[in-house]
Order: sequence, then C-alpha cells, then structure tokens
Amino acid sequence: MTPSRRETLQWMIAAAALPLARWSPPAMAAGQGTTAPFDVVDWPEVLPPPPAAKGYGRDPDLMTPKVPWPLTLSKKQRATVDLLGDLILPADERSPGAGALGVGAFVDEWISAPYPIQRADGAQVIGGLIWLDAQSRALHGAAFDAIAPHQRAGLLDALVVAAPVARMTKPVAFMDTLRHLFVLGFYSLPEGKADMGFIGDQPTPGDYPGPTPEALAHLAQMLDHMGLTGS
Repeated sequence: MTPSRRETLQWMIAAAALPLARWSPPAMAAGQGTTAPFDVVDWPEVLPPPPAAKGYGRDPDLMTPKVPWPLTLSKKQRATVDLLGDLILPADERSPGAGALGVGAFVDEWISAPYPIQRADGAQVIGGLIWLDAQSRALHGAAFDAIAPHQRAGLLDALVVAAPVARMTKPVAFMDTLRHLFVLGFYSLPEGKADMGFIGDQPTPGDYPGPTPEALAHLAQMLDHMGLTGS
C-alpha cells in the first residue's frame, strides 16, 4: 500500500491528536548495561540537514489538506522502514502488518514536518537507519534489507534491551522511537482500531436500552470505592 501525500497528512494529523504522540523515549544513562552480541559500529557523527520547510499554519483545511513540506526519506529508506514495520508489527489473523499498510509513508510524513517533536524524531530515525545499514554491513556484508531474515532478527533483538551499554544507547533509542511511531501510526488507522476491538461511536437503533447490568455493577463498585455511595 502506498498512501498519497494527502492521505498521509490526514493520517499524521489524526495521530498527532492522540496523547501517545507526546511520548518521548526514556533517557538512558551511558554506562554498564546489556552487552551487544557484536562489535558496535559508530553512530553517524553528522546527519544530513532536514530540508527547509514551513508548517501548515494555524488553521489547516483538514478536508482538503495541502502538504507544505518536502519528504525526508529516500526510496530505499522508506522501504527499510516498511520492512521494519512488518517485523515489529507483523501480520496476523486480524490485520495486515504495519509495513503492508504503508507505515513507512506515515513515518516519512511525520519526521518531515518542521515541528520540534517531529524534528527530534527525524534525527533519531535518520541516524538509526544509517547506523542500521552500517552495522548490518559490518556483520553480514550487506545492507539491512539484503540480509537473511534470521540475521535481521538477531540485529533487532540487540536493540530491545532495557539497559544498553554506552555504544548502544543511541541505536536502542532509535528503535524505541521507531517502534513508538509504528504503534502511533498503526492504531490511527481503521485496521489498527479494528485490531484492538475499538468500534468508536456507533448509533443505537431504536430506544436506548440503558447501561448493561455489568456496567451498572462496575459503576456501583467504583462509587463505593470512592466513598460516594449514599448511606
């Protein structure tokens, strides 16, 4: 799936309205931690500067949004993000994988927006993609998208530790950021909402039947817990 710029902007705006969008990766103190199972390559010292861009202003037309900023990711980087999306949020019996739904387009739109949160995420994602290919070449002689599935899995396993050693702090923060963006994007889509059973506001046909006995019992329990029940 390749969403249009208009669709990804609508997707991004919907995601930005969620409280989850204000998340930031936890700060990690450099020092002793889980040792990586390989020699760690250096994090890129210099990242390509983000393109000059303007925002969409104070009163965007969300029904016919115009995209005022250029995208950041190369075609290869976008494909790698989609690949990672399917690895981190894979397809199951209820929904396609995040990559198949085009989460790479969402991430590209998100990190290209000229706002502080998005620019910070962009530095993490761009640096991480550069590092991931460099680390993959050092280990297996090829970029991440060209190595075998079990080699990808081994590399990603090293990026999900709670206490990384100093040289792995930035790579682990990159994966935290990317995983967060995948979840943010995926669960902003109808497929993601269906996956978690969220049905939203639905009209009730006929007369309103009132709350269920289970709902009333839960309300009574909570009121009693808060000391708000009558004597």
